[in-house]
Amino acid sequence: MLDEKILLLLDCNIYKYNYTKHCFQIRNYFDVNNDSLLEELKEILKILEKNEINYIIEKDNTITIAK
Repeated sequence: MLDEKILLLLDCNIYKYNYTKHCFQIRNYFDVNNDSLLEELKEILKILEKNEINYIIEKDNTITIAK
């Protein structure tokens, strides 16, 4: 589970954090362009790595927080 401080650092417009599954999921594929998706993905991963949080990127681009 992510600390609230870390979640506040993340400004997500495309991804949404799912508290039940402990992962970031894309909200709506139809409203997403590839450039903005990649930029937000890079920003999320940068913050997770900076805070030493392990994650897995799934086939559907879901970012699952490793336990």
